[in-house]
Amino acid sequence: MNRVDNLNHILDILKDSECLAFLGAGAGSEFNDFKGNNVPGLPRGAQLAKTLAEQCNSPQNLNGDLAKTAEYFLFKKGGDRQILVNAVRDEILKPGCEPRPIHYALAQLKPVKIVITTNYDRMMEEAAQKYRKLIWHFYDRFSSQNARFDHPPSLKDDEVVVYKMHGTVEKPESMVITESDYIFYLAHIYDRERGIPDFFRKTWLPYCTLLFLGYSLEDFDFKVIWEGMLSDYRLYNPNKKAFALVKDMDDYKIDFWRDRNIKVIKYDLTDFSRDLALHFKLDIPQLDIKQGIAGGRA
Repeated sequence: MNRVDNLNHILDILKDSECLAFLGAGAGSEFNDFKGNNVPGLPRGAQLAKTLAEQCNSPQNLNGDLAKTAEYFLFKKGGDRQILVNAVRDEILKPGCEPRPIHYALAQLKPVKIVITTNYDRMMEEAAQKYRKLIWHFYDRFSSQNARFDHPPSLKDDEVVVYKMHGTVEKPESMVITESDYIFYLAHIYDRERGIPDFFRKTWLPYCTLLFLGYSLEDFDFKVIWEGMLSDYRLYNPNKKAFALVKDMDDYKIDFWRDRNIKVIKYDLTDFSRDLALHFKLDIPQLDIKQGIAGGRA
């Protein structure tokens, strides 16, 4: 499909049902602003793994795997997690890494009630609180109260929920980084105290259209979501709608994911944000789109 067809397809998604967006590392990548200037972004998993590997002389056979590299880093640093946390935090909090156009677009789209992100950064929250009442929740590795999220089942148009399923840089010790962290996370994903709150798992996930943004579909984070968090819903609701926007992908991989009930749409996130802004009259300052009317439905 061309860009117009892609947009129309997304508009149909937003019109037909409430949408739950999953936001991956690609959402924080570099982009070109309205002047054509390149705006640096946050490192993706493989880049962050490379940085950690250089600091601990990691074996090359870890092949850019962040979880495995972080595990080795922790081993080489004598198990001192604070050193690992500081190294990751330094990369995330680099100067100039502000919300991207996609964060501003999601923050204003009323059909998008919930954004679940595997990112540690605060880009989504910073954008969301400019336009709607931000309701925030994050997973904490050490908390036995992760599943406690007291909010009425319904959400108002002026509310948006951001759930950080792998922790947040604001509380660095909460972050899911190493392979052991991921194993622990998956082992407790349905735990009534340590797992995903029922607000997401039972109230919204079964009934929303899912939109994946910023994932390569080969990312470990995506596999955790698709094979762990969503496996039950796919089993009992094989016709559940799920869509993923990717910049590019081979046709055979698109066919592969279509057989697994994910419709892959080739769409650059900055182009997607621009097109949404023009259609819904959204405010995207990085693209010099200032229309002053936030929200809207198709």
